[in-house]
Amino acid sequence: MRKPHMQPGSITDSTGTTLTQDSRMEVHVTERTQNAIVVGVDGSSNAGIAAAWAVELGRRFDAPVEAVAAWTEVPPPYVDGVNEHVAGMNAHVANIMAQTLDADGLDGVNVTAVPGPIAEVLLNTADKMEASMLVVGTRGLGPLSGLLLGSISRRLLFTTHRPLVVVPRRAPPDPLVLTRVVVGVDCSPSARRVLSWSARFCADLGVPATIVRCASPGCERPPGLVERIDDRVRSDTEEALEEFRELGVKYSVAVAHCDPRVALVENATTDGAGLIVIGSRGEGRFRGLGGTASYLARHSPVPLAVVPGQTEEV
Repeated sequence: MRKPHMQPGSITDSTGTTLTQDSRMEVHVTERTQNAIVVGVDGSSNAGIAAAWAVELGRRFDAPVEAVAAWTEVPPPYVDGVNEHVAGMNAHVANIMAQTLDADGLDGVNVTAVPGPIAEVLLNTADKMEASMLVVGTRGLGPLSGLLLGSISRRLLFTTHRPLVVVPRRAPPDPLVLTRVVVGVDCSPSARRVLSWSARFCADLGVPATIVRCASPGCERPPGLVERIDDRVRSDTEEALEEFRELGVKYSVAVAHCDPRVALVENATTDGAGLIVIGSRGEGRFRGLGGTASYLARHSPVPLAVVPGQTEEV
């Protein structure tokens, strides 16, 4: 693994660009980092699991992975030593993260240390690198005090405009081979963006998908009503899956009559899926971050991908 080299009195990012005090929140990148997968790390075991997941996905996408750590220690109250202090902290944090990733067997992951609030650092770095996605863990208890990715992952759900993958702390240390994706959708415009992103994601990896729709027949269920509702929901869903068919992605449609959070977890467990994909906004039974996305970010047994309303190209 390459370790960042820091020059005294300066801040050096992962590409070797020297930053002044005024520009130290900027991360300048080269073409090598285009469409990289950015993963937030804090030295915790869960961040290591998230990094392992990102590395495995990067291997299958043939995409570089950039591990990003942030620190927020207040610099000394004197002006002359600020650059030296920041450069030293960058080197210290980057070295801690590099050693942790090395210990986890994650070779070849570039480490970037940037001062600032961690959510802002991750978002800015992903933007500068034009990252295809941002990956975080759900709980951080690493050696960098204050960098708890649990609260950060929930905050990113509301703010990121790139696909965000939240890897649960219950995920296995060695990422399972991603063989199927579960996609939760309704009939909203946001759901169409989720389907488009999921179709391209599955096509690139060569894996099938389970499309989950929820329908409520109501309290009274006369003979044939549930079947008619299911048929209508399946027909509506099929109309929205044209991109899956064009890209040759195999899929199945599951209609559930329960809480969408329960339906998604049950289908992921039953089908052995390695990823659940939903949108950050919904207009049907997948409505709102406060419900489905926030719940799954805390309780999903498999990684959760949240596609924002306006996504960047993967």
